[in-house]
Amino acid sequence: MATKAEWAERVARWQRSGLSAEKFAQRDGYMPKQLYWWRWKLRADRPSQPSPSSLTEAPRFLPVHVVTDVSAAVPEPIEIALPSGRVVRVRPGSDPATIKRVLALAAEETPR
Repeated sequence: MATKAEWAERVARWQRSGLSAEKFAQRDGYMPKQLYWWRWKLRADRPSQPSPSSLTEAPRFLPVHVVTDVSAAVPEPIEIALPSGRVVRVRPGSDPATIKRVLALAAEETPR
């Protein structure tokens, strides 16, 4: 029975070979699924390491805007009650042309 180190070497040779798991395993006399399993096992056992770029780059931060009054940060939508009973909520800053189309569609259709 092959050791973990032997399987690590086999998997490395397989990946360098450019062959499919089926062809590589057939050539060496074992099952392709063994290569897949050992590749997965070796990756899972490897301690996670930071990427090389994360070691050389300084951390980057996004700008932050602190809001103390939450109600000022999230304005309430305007509610438009239609004769059909439907209510359309419009957030401040919405596109007027889109609001006009939505109101026209809402007025045309009858509620179910």
